[in-house]
Amino acid sequence: MQARPRVAPLPFAGLAPACLVLVAASAVFGLSVEATAQPAASPSRSTPMDSTAAPGYFTYNQIKPLAGERIGAWKRTDVKVGPLESRARPQAPQVIYLYRQGKQEATLTLSDAGAIAAASDAAQWKGPPNRRETEAGQEYVYREGGHTVREIEKRDPPAREVVLMLGNGVVVSAAGAGIDMAALKALADGVAIAQAEALVRPR
Repeated sequence: MQARPRVAPLPFAGLAPACLVLVAASAVFGLSVEATAQPAASPSRSTPMDSTAAPGYFTYNQIKPLAGERIGAWKRTDVKVGPLESRARPQAPQVIYLYRQGKQEATLTLSDAGAIAAASDAAQWKGPPNRRETEAGQEYVYREGGHTVREIEKRDPPAREVVLMLGNGVVVSAAGAGIDMAALKALADGVAIAQAEALVRPR
């Protein structure tokens, strides 16, 4: 009797469910405060921004115009988009702006955390103002208008960061070293918040 040829198993056949879980988790938690501070690559000018937006997320063309060239005394010096893999496969949009005021430089990041994150307790803070210790330092969380504010003091640079978590999933983050919290808060508040809150999420 002739033996049947052996067929080698696919090396990644058993990883499909795990990969799906990781992708789902990245969509919800991948735009954490720490992640927004990472540098991103500038896209090719010939590549339309909207072509890389993941289904169900706001597009780059919706997010990018929300921060002007000047916000108070801050002047914009650079704009980058990310994440780095955005041209390889659709992902949630992230736009990173660099602003300068005298010798101070701050990073302003706009991103979309998605519909699931928008419904989370972190985005829909309903409790009283809360100051608490964290592993990275301390933070002050409170509700302001229609969004949640996190004022973060970290032990590692950039030591201060202000994060606005809007009710529709848009996240605004202003961070910088040697900059007081009030100045960062003013930079974050200088984004077109009303326009950002009015964005309608694509289906």
